[in-house]
Amino acid sequence: MKRFRMVLSALMLTVVYVSVLAQVDPMSPVPNDESVRSGVLENGMTYYIKSNQEPKERASFYIIQNVGALLEEDNQNGLAHFLEHMAFNGTEHFPDKGIIDFLERHGVAFGENINAYTSQNQTVYNLSDVPVNKPGILDSCLLVLNDWSNYLLLTEEEIDAERGVIKEEWRTRRTAQFRMYSASMKYLYPNSKFAERDVIGDLDVIENFEYDVLRDFYHKWYRTDLQAIAMAGDFDAEEMEKKVVDLFSKIPAVENAPERPFYEIPDQDAPVYGLVTDVEAPQAMIQYMIRHRKTDDGPETFMGHRERYIHQLFNAMMNQRFQELVQKGDPPFVVGMVNYGDFERGYEALQALAIPKPNQEEQGFTALMTELERVKRYGFTQGELDRSKAEILAQWEKYYKERDKISNEEHINAYVDNFLDGDAYPSTEFGYQAVQVILPTISLN
Repeated sequence: MKRFRMVLSALMLTVVYVSVLAQVDPMSPVPNDESVRSGVLENGMTYYIKSNQEPKERASFYIIQNVGALLEEDNQNGLAHFLEHMAFNGTEHFPDKGIIDFLERHGVAFGENINAYTSQNQTVYNLSDVPVNKPGILDSCLLVLNDWSNYLLLTEEEIDAERGVIKEEWRTRRTAQFRMYSASMKYLYPNSKFAERDVIGDLDVIENFEYDVLRDFYHKWYRTDLQAIAMAGDFDAEEMEKKVVDLFSKIPAVENAPERPFYEIPDQDAPVYGLVTDVEAPQAMIQYMIRHRKTDDGPETFMGHRERYIHQLFNAMMNQRFQELVQKGDPPFVVGMVNYGDFERGYEALQALAIPKPNQEEQGFTALMTELERVKRYGFTQGELDRSKAEILAQWEKYYKERDKISNEEHINAYVDNFLDGDAYPSTEFGYQAVQVILPTISLN
């Protein structure tokens, strides 16, 4: 009887969800997970806190900076990435290598669980899989995020020492793949600042910038209104929120702060073609792309949520065709794939890629474009659509059944996307019910 009541309750919940979703305004925002404690402090800093018991006695802590290489002036080319390195070389409460030394004493390894990355639009720092069963470790991790927000020391000695580290990284990155990517940026991002910032930067700038040039970049852009902290783990979310509000509210907001610009990739009047070669390239690769601005740059709406499933279905059906060609036919490529989705902030793109067989580059490109044109003219079959829908639904059923096993990183990645791009982070329950309503509304038309 108890099991019957549980099943009946779950069925009633499904009916309620479906009923609500069927009547919702398509332009209304997708609701975020109410179990996440989130807010914006008076100084402008955003926070996300999620209690999660998988794995036990572990937690992860992130600080998300809406700051990347695009914000650099020409004499700062590479300094967003340089600044990321400096966050591990002395802060107010952890001088020298204090952050790394402290956390490694508690079993948190640098590079594996203590890390960061810089891209053109953002910089994200993380402390992952931290054992939180020891006294004071939670407070110490919050203090690290606090220092990363506003209290880097940036001493001359540490800056000079890091120049050599960055120079070596610059050299080791100059692989054929990286060289070809750098050379292709003017074609991928024509007439845009994206083409001028490869993140690692200009070696001459790295070797010779004056100390205050780095400090100026830091003080101008590392500020609370462009920052979010996100944490998930085996802790009491209510108590954690109190700690966060108490500690991070003390960070002063920057007065008269400059507006954080949005960087466009201008439309061109005609298709752009580029050929990039390198003597060390292991194989040829062909890429075709159609880029456009997103139609909705605000918070994710129900219509936008449905659009994501349309993209997912298109990608699944298109790539299934390429797989069948490789497995059953004799195409002039060894790999063919398509992805329609997010490109850069504010942009989406259809990207098709093929790795042709040796000396069959022209045939590989023709075959790639033929499959795209075939879909454009004739579309997909009902069987292809039904199969892809069933696969998505099966994935969601598995995800829903294992919702108690979702990792801290997976939770936090959703908050990163919310802060930077406005993507919603609905509960797993909501997402599972939503997909059951949305998929039947998507037809071949």
